[in-house]
Amino acid sequence: MSNLSLDEVNAAKKNLTGIRIWSWVAIVLASIIFIISIYTLAWTLKTMSILHPSPDVIYPPFIPISILGIIFGPVTVTLYTLAIFGINKRKRFSIKLIKTLLIFTIIFSIPIGTIVGALLLRRISNPLVKSYFDY
Repeated sequence: MSNLSLDEVNAAKKNLTGIRIWSWVAIVLASIIFIISIYTLAWTLKTMSILHPSPDVIYPPFIPISILGIIFGPVTVTLYTLAIFGINKRKRFSIKLIKTLLIFTIIFSIPIGTIVGALLLRRISNPLVKSYFDY
């Protein structure tokens, strides 16, 4: 592994703490979105089956949004879980994976995700963190 002193290892672990916390927050949020998407889709389909088809009834666009939540919820949970395990096991792939996930966070989670993603991207790019992973 790397030839870091104990202080440098502790500093690298301190930088990774924020990334771990954000990963857990993202897992919880993606799980909540997944559950809400399932319930919304079920409620919309149930409501549509009760109502008689009519050109006067306007159905909200909950079905495509719910399907996107059902697809991307588990994918997000899986990727962040892989990132957490990779960080804990000091695997090199976890740096690229977490950078990719943080870039998606910056792009798609405006404005709070942009700030959090930029700060955490700076932390994962720290030279101590790179040497901690032998990157």
